[in-house]
Amino acid sequence: MVEVNKTFRERLIDFTGYCRERQFVLGPQETQDAFIIAEKGYVLDRRLFQYSLKAIYCKRKEHFDRFDEMFDRFWSRHYEEKLEQRKKKLQQIKKEPDTASVIFLGTKFQVPKKEKEQEAKETKGANESIRLRQTDFSKVAIADKEKLEELAEELFHQMSMRFKRRLENANKGSINIRKTIRKSISKGGWMLDLAHFKKRKEKRKVVFILDVSGSMDTYSYYLLRYVMVLKKYFKSLEFFTFSTYLTHVTPLLRANNEQQILKQIGKNVHSWSSGTKIGESLTEFLASYGSKFLSQKHIVVVLSDGLETGSVTQLREAVRTIRRKCKTLVWLNPLKGMKGYQPIQKGMVNVMPHLDAFESAHNLDSLLKLEKLLMDV
Repeated sequence: MVEVNKTFRERLIDFTGYCRERQFVLGPQETQDAFIIAEKGYVLDRRLFQYSLKAIYCKRKEHFDRFDEMFDRFWSRHYEEKLEQRKKKLQQIKKEPDTASVIFLGTKFQVPKKEKEQEAKETKGANESIRLRQTDFSKVAIADKEKLEELAEELFHQMSMRFKRRLENANKGSINIRKTIRKSISKGGWMLDLAHFKKRKEKRKVVFILDVSGSMDTYSYYLLRYVMVLKKYFKSLEFFTFSTYLTHVTPLLRANNEQQILKQIGKNVHSWSSGTKIGESLTEFLASYGSKFLSQKHIVVVLSDGLETGSVTQLREAVRTIRRKCKTLVWLNPLKGMKGYQPIQKGMVNVMPHLDAFESAHNLDSLLKLEKLLMDV
C-alpha cells in the first residue's frame, strides 16, 4: 500500500470535478475508487494510473475518446501553486464573517457570505466565457490561452454531440406501426416509444484547405482543432494546408489522441508560418487531388485572408474550377471579423463571385456558427 497525502487527494478530487464539468457522470463512488487504486501503488506509474482512472471514469464512447487528452492537460499543470492559493482563500474565509449586509429600499439585510461569493463567482465565470468566445484568436493574452483551450475543447465537444443527434434524427424515416405495437406490449399497450423505419441518409463529404502562412497560423490552429472534432461525422473528410505549397494532412488525422496529431502535423507540415501563394496551391490541389476529392457531394471550405502574393488570375481560375466541381464552396476569412472590413483586396475581389458563402473564422463564436452551415448544405 502507498500512503496518499492530503495534497494529492485534493488534486484527485479536483480532477473528478474537472471531468464532471465536461459531462462525465461521476459521483463519490468513482472518487473513492480512484483513491483506492492510488493507494494500491498504481499512482507510481503514470500510464498505469491513467488507464486505471480511464476504466473507472469513462462510461461512454465519447468519454473514452476525450479522456487521455483531458488527463494530460490536467496533470501537466502546476497544481501545487493553485492548491496553495486555495488554502489561503479558505483561511481568509474563516477569518471573515459568514454574512454580508446589503441595503434594499433603505433597509439593511444580512446575506449569507457563501451565497454572495458563489453568485459573484458564477457571474464572473459567465462573463469571462463570453469574453473569450468573442476574442480574436490573434489577440488572446498569454494568460488566457489555457482558459481558451479548455473553453474551445468543451464547446467543440458540445457541438459534436449536437452533430451526432442531428445525424441520428436525420436517419429516422416514417413510423413503423408494426414494430411500435410490438414494443408497446411490454408497456401494457401504451405506445410510449414510436419505432421508425431507418432512412439511409448519406453522410456529407467535406474538404478543408487551410492557409497556414505567417498571418494565418493562429486561426488555422483553432480550425484544425475544430476539424479534428468533426472528422468522425463525415463520410469523407480531407484536410490540406498550404502557404507556398500544398500538403495533404489527412493521413496524420488518423490517430485518436489530439496531442499526437498536433505533434505529427508540426513535424510534417514544413511550410507552417511561411509566405502565401493561394492560387498556386489551389491549382496544385486541382491537379493532384481534384479528380478524387471533388464532386457534387463535396463541400469545400477554404480558410485564408485572401492576401495573395502570386497571380490573382491563377487564383480566380482555380476557385472557379473548384466551385464548378463541388456542391458548395465556403471561404472563411478572419479579417471579416474586423470592424469595418471590406473585401477589397485583389485576391478576395477575384474569388467573391464564385463563393456560396463568405464567413469569418476569427473567434470561437464564429467557428461555432459553421455548425449550421455544414449541417444544412
